[in-house]
Amino acid sequence: MFDILTRLPMKRLLLALCLLLSLAAQAQKRENFFTDLNDFLEMRSAKNYARQDTNYVARYPYIWDTRTFYYVTSLHIKSEGAGDVDLYTGVSNRVGLSFGYRGLALSYSFALGRKLNFDFGLSSYGTHFGFEYNLRATTSLQGTIATSGMPEAIGNNEITLFASNLNLLYNLNPRFSYAAAMKQSRIQRKSAGSFIIAASWTVWDVLGAGSDIISRKTSIQTLLDQPNLLYDRISIGAGYGYNLVFGKEHWLLHASFIPMWTVYESSLQSLEGVKTKTRHPMGHIAFMGTGRVGAYYRWGTRWSVGLSGIINQMVSRNGVNRSKEGFTRFGTQDFQARLQVGFRF
Repeated sequence: MFDILTRLPMKRLLLALCLLLSLAAQAQKRENFFTDLNDFLEMRSAKNYARQDTNYVARYPYIWDTRTFYYVTSLHIKSEGAGDVDLYTGVSNRVGLSFGYRGLALSYSFALGRKLNFDFGLSSYGTHFGFEYNLRATTSLQGTIATSGMPEAIGNNEITLFASNLNLLYNLNPRFSYAAAMKQSRIQRKSAGSFIIAASWTVWDVLGAGSDIISRKTSIQTLLDQPNLLYDRISIGAGYGYNLVFGKEHWLLHASFIPMWTVYESSLQSLEGVKTKTRHPMGHIAFMGTGRVGAYYRWGTRWSVGLSGIINQMVSRNGVNRSKEGFTRFGTQDFQARLQVGFRF
């Protein structure tokens, strides 16, 4: 896994991980770093809980949280313009584990029967502020890429995609708990909803992995004309989430939707040592949205089980008239459905 991570452009590592790594590098002793981290998490947890309305949100009497999960995921990428791209992963089955400590959760999962297909996650949710970081690697993209009107079939293991995503979330109502909905690290005691402000940073690193497409000298008109490129997008937006509690606080149903407008979008192509950066202009249509649903049941204070789903949609296009010269459109759809069992101690 470490060999895989070294292939990623270091300057694109997300802010949360960079901060953690820099703190670790500056610490003279490893035990001092973890002691400081533990003190910070303990202080943060106590401070957040002191500001919460305990009639609506309570915490578990444990500091560790473990979860095992099974989920299916599917990614579809499509663009049209100077070159047409239609790539998809199909349905991928993955299993994984998650460990949480005082609200900070680390997770890892991998695809069954496939190499270089994994997900790494880091997340934390407070009374108001929360963040989610996810790194996904997949070699399962297949479909067609067409340049100069000549479609070429793409099979498994010909393209490797590393997708990083950082979400920053701020819910306005402290009686609404994102931690209860996303990680079940808090107890939502009464139903509550909240408006949510969000910012998202998405980075895609697309590598050729030995395909002859990487040596083809074509201009970058669409996102995936060349598999050896870097794409990033920054979006901001706001939405609404609601937690419905019933059955003497044992059942929790969650639903939320956050539409976001893209304020920055660019792509960087690297071909035979030559880098070409394309900054997509402001004013064109570029947005993304994230919808989540979940149903969770807990018994006692140690065990819980949940079924959840997430769908992410990204759309970009530089105009509204397809017949206009230079028109391009790009879109992706990412779907996940997860079944998980949690245990606290």
